[in-house]
Amino acid sequence: MNTSALESLASASRERLIEMSVAAIERKLADPLLSDADRSRLTQAVDKHAEAGGIRVLGAAKVVAYSWFNRLTALRYMDAMGISGDYGVVTPAEGSGTGVPECMQRARGGDFDRRIGEDAQARAAQLLFENRDLDAYVLLLREYFSAWHRLMPGVFPEADDWTNLVPPTDLLSAGESVRAVIVAAIGPNDSGGMDVEVIGWLYQFYIAARKQEINESKAKIDKDTLAPVTQLFTPHWVVRYLVENTLGMQWLRAHPDSALREKFEYLVTPAEGQEDQGLAIANPEDFRVIDPACGSGHMLTYAFDVLWDMYDEAGYPSRRIARLILEKNLHGADVDGRAAQLASFALTMKAVEHDPRFLERIERESQRDGEISWRGPRIVHIESVHLDELSPADIAEASGDGVSLGVSQLIEQLRHADTYGSLIRVPAGASALFCEIARRIEAGERQQLLGGADSEEWLRAADMCEILEDGRYTTLIANPPYLGRQNFGTALKQFMGKFYSVAKDDLYSGFMVRARYLTADRGSWGMIVLPGWMSLSSFEKFRIDLLDHQCLETMVHFGRGLFGSDFGSVGFTFCNRAAPDDHVSVFRRLFERHVEVRSIDVIRRLFLNAEYGRYETKQSVFDLIPGRPIVYWASRQTLAAFEHGVPLGEVTNPRAGLCTGNNSLFVREWFEVSANRSYFKASGRSDAIASAAKWFPYNKGGEFRRWWGNQNLVVNWHDDGADFYQYIESHPGCGTRVQGTDCYFRPCVSWSNVTSGDVSFRFFDSSSLFGHKGSAVFSESPSDLLKYLSFLNSAVVGTLAEYIAPTIMLEVGQVKNLPWIEPESFDPARVKRLIEIFRSDWDARETSWDFARPPYLRGGHSLLQDAFDDWYRRSCETADEAQCLEKENNRYWANVYGLVDEVEVNVPLSRVSLTYNPRFAFAPTKGAPERSEDEYRWLHYQRSAREFISWAIGVTMGRYSVDVPGLVLADQASSLDDFRARVAEPRLQPDDDGIIPVTGGSFDDDASRRVKAVLRVVFGASDLGDNIEFLTRCLAVKNGSATAEFAPPLIPADPEQALEDYMAKSFAADHQKDYSGRPVYWSLESSKGTFRALIYLHRYTPDTVGQVLTKYAAPFVDRLKAESEAVGRERNAVMGDDRKADRERARIDKKRSEIDAKVAEVQGFIDSVLQPLAQRRIHLDLDDGVRINRLKLAYGWRSDLKDLPQSAIGDATTEVKKGIVTDLKWARKEAEKNNAWWSE
Repeated sequence: MNTSALESLASASRERLIEMSVAAIERKLADPLLSDADRSRLTQAVDKHAEAGGIRVLGAAKVVAYSWFNRLTALRYMDAMGISGDYGVVTPAEGSGTGVPECMQRARGGDFDRRIGEDAQARAAQLLFENRDLDAYVLLLREYFSAWHRLMPGVFPEADDWTNLVPPTDLLSAGESVRAVIVAAIGPNDSGGMDVEVIGWLYQFYIAARKQEINESKAKIDKDTLAPVTQLFTPHWVVRYLVENTLGMQWLRAHPDSALREKFEYLVTPAEGQEDQGLAIANPEDFRVIDPACGSGHMLTYAFDVLWDMYDEAGYPSRRIARLILEKNLHGADVDGRAAQLASFALTMKAVEHDPRFLERIERESQRDGEISWRGPRIVHIESVHLDELSPADIAEASGDGVSLGVSQLIEQLRHADTYGSLIRVPAGASALFCEIARRIEAGERQQLLGGADSEEWLRAADMCEILEDGRYTTLIANPPYLGRQNFGTALKQFMGKFYSVAKDDLYSGFMVRARYLTADRGSWGMIVLPGWMSLSSFEKFRIDLLDHQCLETMVHFGRGLFGSDFGSVGFTFCNRAAPDDHVSVFRRLFERHVEVRSIDVIRRLFLNAEYGRYETKQSVFDLIPGRPIVYWASRQTLAAFEHGVPLGEVTNPRAGLCTGNNSLFVREWFEVSANRSYFKASGRSDAIASAAKWFPYNKGGEFRRWWGNQNLVVNWHDDGADFYQYIESHPGCGTRVQGTDCYFRPCVSWSNVTSGDVSFRFFDSSSLFGHKGSAVFSESPSDLLKYLSFLNSAVVGTLAEYIAPTIMLEVGQVKNLPWIEPESFDPARVKRLIEIFRSDWDARETSWDFARPPYLRGGHSLLQDAFDDWYRRSCETADEAQCLEKENNRYWANVYGLVDEVEVNVPLSRVSLTYNPRFAFAPTKGAPERSEDEYRWLHYQRSAREFISWAIGVTMGRYSVDVPGLVLADQASSLDDFRARVAEPRLQPDDDGIIPVTGGSFDDDASRRVKAVLRVVFGASDLGDNIEFLTRCLAVKNGSATAEFAPPLIPADPEQALEDYMAKSFAADHQKDYSGRPVYWSLESSKGTFRALIYLHRYTPDTVGQVLTKYAAPFVDRLKAESEAVGRERNAVMGDDRKADRERARIDKKRSEIDAKVAEVQGFIDSVLQPLAQRRIHLDLDDGVRINRLKLAYGWRSDLKDLPQSAIGDATTEVKKGIVTDLKWARKEAEKNNAWWSE
């Protein structure tokens, strides 16, 4: 199956159909000839489906779009199966070459399908005579819809359905219409048959764009967005696993010698000698199967296949089987009407696949009896219904013996059924009660209240209640919706908190609880969900409740890849009965490391290797570990550690910290803001308050790094968090949580709650706050923190974490549950040295707030190559030392825990997480060849070269000085006077205006000249040429690859030009990357980069752009014009009219044309950007951060003026331009949400 073609079809069709439907509805409503009845139906539909804001008819247009998409898809499928009618309804006749549907071709010749009534034939013929082909075709389609409505009411509407009033206008456009594209994309498979899976794929792809829109909006999920955002199509082999190990096992228990056992390729063999707990069902008519979140019906269609084989094995005649399965065995429910339509259709097509004459018999029976008893597949759209309140007397009168308590609650919940869906619990007898009330209204025995529910609404409620009644099913299979509590809308959050309190953290856990009640005693239920419930502390109560009441039979831990680059998934089957103490569950672990993303087929092949990752574990084993995580792969030694240790949370104080709820408002990279408004040395909260600073270090987790580091963020904690408390008060429900304040500005051990596979903990001194994603461990004894850090960074914890946190999340509750065994003695020297190594490594980069000067300046070298080589050697030696220390640390704790044979104490050099460890920094990607020593060396050189240039620009701007360590000018609007106050007698003066032109040497203070000046001062004048050669050689390093070995770079032919090229083409992009997308040097540049000028954010004033214009851009244009005139004179000096002279003049003309083009480019930049920007005198506030400040200057943001037509910054540098475009989209969305918090 070509899913790529289906994806393209569905996504393109959705946009096209919605666009056409909007136009069609507006056109129809404006049509004066539209009948009053049709206008009323259409207006009611528009009002019913109206969306807040935007185009009034858009909601209705979306309904029209998906309805027609479903019908055209269904008819194409039926055409291909040969069952849609006498002729192709949407498909052209084979070999016709016209693209016109066959039924239309035939109609033009007066030949109509037997399903088309005589009146419709006459009207169609007249329309064709009048050349109204589209109207004729729509008329025929309405006849087909009406005919098929009796057999498939869930897919095909009645003739007078309102959506038929506004068909797609391109139905007969050959090659371009949605119909034609559907015909081209859907057809028989390689074996000549039709694959009903295509229905599910089309559904998922159709709503993919809408799903992305919702996810990107970050809005809470409500009834209108729940269906698309939670939709996932389950791979077929996973469906087989779930069905075969529930439905299939129930049959095999009663028929142990059944031939079906051989067909069940994905059946998991139980543990030997295991006593079976589940139902044994001998008669296929006794199965009651439900998918309570059925989507497009994928689970149910395979269940149909299995049930067909059971009926066949039981000796039933084939002509009876399909109807029995659809009427007795299979049931589905979904909150999405589109999904319900497609599931109903898919099951009907599955019936036809097994019994080609199935529909013919249903149709014939209806014609013979005059009234059709066929209701179609038992698929119910769970939608809201507003029923009247019933008094106890009403209930008693209508139900005879009475209905159990809960009817009033049920009626209330049904009003929000489109949000609660199958989670609504239905008491026995409710469906019959509602049917009786409907009968009484129709019979006139009960008066319908004014504005109250009519009989149709009561019957619709009865259908839903019949499907959702507790205890009704032998078997349940589902891929339920995944939606975390943080994304719940208000109604859903309240419902889950009240009725599913133990499972309130995600919708899927709610469905797991619901499965217990929908399923009969000893019934089987299976699902595929996210794996978080297996170990996360937030699911602890749910997990304990589940294991106490349910018997886990099988589990398949898929890892990552079934749904793309996901968070992993897990499938399982349960028996609805508490597990005996000795019950052994069977597990399959289909991955080595959870972070690895594999293809669906790779995971499938691992499953089919029956011995791969198979574990047999007693369910009671999980009781040994706090929180009862599902750690089925734990060894005896590991379990012993949990049994003999005490939870770490009993000896330490792991905490989750500040959750800002709005990082863009409260959090910055430290270098974005003014240094004089930041405080990095707070010794406690009182010291922080006394400092009057606004910005303080904020530990928010970060990348994989051990011992020390990831200290790059600051948070607004002015006046002990006053702005946070004000924000919470003015933004109720914003998600901001000020928590753990008693631990702010205290030493701690912290980690990132999202890991990359290996855990990493870091020491923090007393200067910082900590966040909820940079959770931390505290202790009353600071010296004990080093012991805990040593333990937490050991391979022992890496192994233990796999049991308590087998996903990529490592939360506070899981760290609390780590088993702690107190060592007899502990020497902190090793840990202190590791902290020292990693701190020095972190501070070697200028993006550390404790950066002093580049590390390669030690040693007094005069040659840059010697300095870089010495730095490379020291980096490698330091990495080797850290590797040895980490290995010793691993061995120490492995001995303490008795896990010497369980954990890997060796540490690959590629996992020693030092920034300047070449084997870590430049580790090859998975599958790539190992790098040579030479390649590591040159890559290290290259980074040093880029960092040197960045530092040199900083020296030129006054951010740094060659004479003093650390920052110099880093406050808002810093000046030369500020520099002189810090550096009395500098060897190198900063640039006087804080503007560095990048124009290839056109100015004395051009960027390349400034870099050379720093080289001269630092390394001396005598070796300047050699140092420039080596610097530019380093910049030219190219990585090796699988097809080409690494080769050291050559000296550039023109090193001076190479340096100028780097400054013009690469510096700004490298700087943006190194500064995490928050650069402090900005490049004002013309569209093609002919003119560039770097400015320094912290020296910016409203006069800066004007200075760029008058001191650099305008003079640069004058120089270009002078150059052009000189070239013109050169041309005039060419004498003669021979071929050689002509060639010379042509060469000169080309040269002058290129110069003139540059003049036009730069002058255009001046006229349209620089000049108006200078006049606007934009004011920046460093507290707003780089994203906002860069946008302000780039587009000249002023509330009283329009934005500039193009960005003044980075317009010729692709990476910078992309960054600005991304920031602009983000800022606009913030403004749309009325969250424009930045200063004017």
